Amino acid sequence: MLNAIFFYRISRWLYLHHVPFLSKLITLLIFLMYNSKVPFQAKIGRGTKLGYGGMGVVIHSKAVIGDYCTIGQQVTIEG
Repeated sequence: MLNAIFFYRISRWLYLHHVPFLSKLITLLIFLMYNSKVPFQAKIGRGTKLGYGGMGVVIHSKAVIGDYCTIGQQVTIEG
């Protein structure tokens, strides 16, 4: 399903494989489509879900989120 976490995973993979331009472009796409800030620098564990596709979620770039977490809409996770 196309949601913010799906695009985050793509941008994170690109970031880890040294393709920073596309990572930044996908992060901008997340912002435009979902009104969310889910940076590729954040470490989000596998199985984590964002409620309602991640609408309005703001995550700090140095945040570390564990496996199988559920984050609701309009949530801010600061560093």
